[in-house]
Amino acid sequence: MELPPDPERAIMGLRDTGYTFNTAIADIVDNSIAADATRVYIHINMDPDNAVTVYVSDNGSGMDEKGLINAMKYGSDRRKDPNSLGKFGLGLKTASTSFCRKLSVLSRTKDDNEVRKVQWDLIHVATTNKWELLFPAVTDDEIDLLEEATQGGNGTLVVWEDIDRFMNREYSSVSSAANAFKRKIDKLNKHLAMVFQRFLDPEHSEVRNVEIFLNDVAIKPWDPFCVKEAATSLITDYPIEIELEDSDKKMTASLKAYVLPRKEDFSSQEKMKDANISNDKQGFYVYRENRLIHCGDWMGMMTNEPHFSLLRIDFSFGHDFDELFNVDIKKSGIQLISEIYDEIKDNFLPAPRREAENRYRKAMQQKIARQTVDAHESSNMSIDTKAPSCEESQVVLVGKDEAIIKNSFGEFKHKISILSAAKSGEVRVVPVDTLDSGQLWEPAIVDGHHAIKLNKSHVFYKKVYYPVINDGFTVIGMDSLLWALGEAELSTMNREVAENYETLRFRTSDFLKKLLRDLPDPEIDDNE
Repeated sequence: MELPPDPERAIMGLRDTGYTFNTAIADIVDNSIAADATRVYIHINMDPDNAVTVYVSDNGSGMDEKGLINAMKYGSDRRKDPNSLGKFGLGLKTASTSFCRKLSVLSRTKDDNEVRKVQWDLIHVATTNKWELLFPAVTDDEIDLLEEATQGGNGTLVVWEDIDRFMNREYSSVSSAANAFKRKIDKLNKHLAMVFQRFLDPEHSEVRNVEIFLNDVAIKPWDPFCVKEAATSLITDYPIEIELEDSDKKMTASLKAYVLPRKEDFSSQEKMKDANISNDKQGFYVYRENRLIHCGDWMGMMTNEPHFSLLRIDFSFGHDFDELFNVDIKKSGIQLISEIYDEIKDNFLPAPRREAENRYRKAMQQKIARQTVDAHESSNMSIDTKAPSCEESQVVLVGKDEAIIKNSFGEFKHKISILSAAKSGEVRVVPVDTLDSGQLWEPAIVDGHHAIKLNKSHVFYKKVYYPVINDGFTVIGMDSLLWALGEAELSTMNREVAENYETLRFRTSDFLKKLLRDLPDPEIDDNE
């Protein structure tokens, strides 16, 4: 029993397969590359009424009438080349109709100079409830656009009309709509530069070079791994081999881990900004037949965190992995089988993770050192004006790191850090690189003033102080709290409880480490 799908329900339902505008356009470009095109022109026009039309033309092999009809079939015939970027024979239709209700394809082959045109009109299908493919007349504008790419030779033009899903909302003014349109075009440019980087880069020898133009501007390749930067490190080059059952054939995928330079180590500010080091750009960059299909996360192996922001993984494989990796219709993601998932997580990732963390933390320490030079200056001034009214103890120096403490609980000798001010006014809160005990703070005497030493290597400083280091009021508040704890210690201790106070500081500092362990590290922003 043959049971064909209802035309209206099926063709309208296939509009919602999950494409974004960027992934849909990329799918059309896939078809151009699969047709051996070396030039692809994308024109996206918006008229004064905010109606948008999309044209994608190429100088590929072109199609005759039979080829055009096959291309418009949902589930078109397999391409002869198994390495083709095409996969299910659905992309042209589902990608296009996700955004338009009228899809036209025009084409010309080298053996026949005639330009032929076919069209899916979704409203016509819904009205007639028939899978009727239309053969409308070719317009002069369409001929001009086809000529731009083919220069009189073979090629194809894809046209999206009656687009109803481009703008997310209505705009009250022409300028607002124009700005929204420009943002869409800019995002598409970046997406195509990333997805087709290997095809766009003439120096990438593994694939045929393709030029892509968006509204007459050539798209430049974006390399997520910054391989031309001298400070980029290739940490691991790791092949994955799978033997097929009942066969001697082996399938091989490639994993390469790159740790990018710290921001200050890039060759120029322009290169650093172009690298776009951020939380949402770390992780796996998955390439199927040299075309990017997924990026920006760790596929469930770990979470995106700032200290992995310098780590990017090149994961490349061929079409023979499609079924094992469950590549989806949009070619926008994969699901790894458990054996490969576990191998990558347990055997491949640990070394790159360590290197990325070390490089990030070194950058963080240097950044903290730069930004905290004067961060506590206001605290020192504020506390110094009020401290005399709070001090309920006297400290008399009797030797190196030893003093006599006098308070209402008695008088006794006590070991305490005795310092000279490193700079003028730094006599109440003294930030230091580390404390031997690992504590967050400890009392000190600086040029005769009651003070505290503040440990910049403690997790509390890195994850709580540092994100607000430029907020003077917050820093004054936290510094005042810790200074008050130090002064309370000097004012209430005696010989019997002195060791308990030290234990209290140690335990409090240790508890803070545990409590804040999973708090994300702050982003490193060298533009502050």
